Order: sequence, then C-alpha cells, then structure tokens
Amino acid sequence: MYKKLSFFSDKDAAVKQYNELGFHIEYDVYTESECEEIIALGSTLSTAMDHEYKPVMMPHRENSLFLKYMKNSKVVAIMQSLLQGNVSGLQSQFFYMQPGTMGFTPHQDNYFVQANNDAFASAWLALEDTSSENGGLIVYPGSHKEGMLPVEESLLVTNTAQDPNAYKMLCVVPDTYQPISVSIPKGAVLFIHACIVHASNNNESDNLWRHVLLNTYIRSGCSFRPGRDAKREEIDLSQV
Repeated sequence: MYKKLSFFSDKDAAVKQYNELGFHIEYDVYTESECEEIIALGSTLSTAMDHEYKPVMMPHRENSLFLKYMKNSKVVAIMQSLLQGNVSGLQSQFFYMQPGTMGFTPHQDNYFVQANNDAFASAWLALEDTSSENGGLIVYPGSHKEGMLPVEESLLVTNTAQDPNAYKMLCVVPDTYQPISVSIPKGAVLFIHACIVHASNNNESDNLWRHVLLNTYIRSGCSFRPGRDAKREEIDLSQV
C-alpha cells in the first residue's frame, strides 16, 4: 500500500518505501509557472512545429534550456539518496500525448539502458494533471525486485504519435505483480526504479493532453549503453 511521503519531511521512510515498491511520488517539486515554461519549450521543438507531436528523445540537444530543469535541486537531492552517491544526467525525453495517443506496453527502462540495476532512476514530471483518462502511468509495485525480466514481441500496431519503441516489445510480468494506475498532479514527480515494470494508459480523453518531461539520472561514473538512437552521454550537472 503506497503512503504519501516526502523526502523533505521523512527521508528514511520515503527511501524505505521506494526500495519496497520501486517508485515514489514527490509533490510540489516544480511550480505551476515552471511547468508552463517547460510546455512552452516543448512547443518550440521541431515535432510540435510540424504538428506531429511525437515524443522527443534528448530535447536538451535541440534546446539547451531543458537542462535547467534537469538540474532541479530537489530532484537531484532525491536522486542522490535513491542512487546512493553523486549523480549525473543521462537522458531526457519530452512527451505530448495528445488525445487518442496509445500508451506504452509494459517495460523496464533498464532493458534499454543496460546499467547496473541500482545505478539509475528516472524522474517523470507531470506538467499537467495526469490520470488514467489522459494517459497516466501504470506501475507494477515491487516488480523491480525481480531484476530484468524476459520480453516478448508485441503484435500491436498503431499510427498514433508515439515513440517507436512503445509497442515493439512487452515485458513478461509474473502474475504476483498487479498493475495500478497512478494519478500525478501538475508539478509532482514520479521517481521510477530502473527495473520496475511500468506502462501507460491510452489517452482516451477528448481534449486533455498529457505533457510530461522525463529526466533520467545515473550514479556518476557507472557504465551504461549509449544506444544507437538515444546516444546517451553522462551529463555533468555542475557544468550546465
């Protein structure tokens, strides 16, 4: 059972719950104006200018202002607690999730990054209120304890504006882990363990988008897979 905890009022309890469940929600991390600024930045990216609205991998390479939000002091402090050491940035991704967009199939982030299981985590920033209606996340609490799980090819086909990796494969999850949808309010951050199985709902709303900025962090100096498309590089947050 998830309890609403904060790293800034009871860090030990928050870390313990994260280690048990594989995720943590920290509320009021970014202000409303910061969320609006990030959405505005997203509107300047090429996919938005072309009205495609596909997720953008590494938007900070297209607009370096995204790095300002990656080095958020609250997020970095939490990541240092979760990853037990100094952290570097590793990856950013911006999602538009317009109405009608299909969600991701169940997956583990470390399937792509291939780092040590405890070496990285992601911060999923809700830039507006997210729920099961507009494509909010689905998590399988405790599934990170399994380590890396097998995957199988997905037969899903879609032409909606989504990441090409969203449907290629799906994680085979033991029946002991049951999915739950998590509602994340604007400005809150969902911290995700490298190995927790998660997915996202379809955006079945008529007019609600689901803008999200995803930043991934890694314990400084740890190895990872750069990736053919992502071309991940360790980002020294003290230099941005």
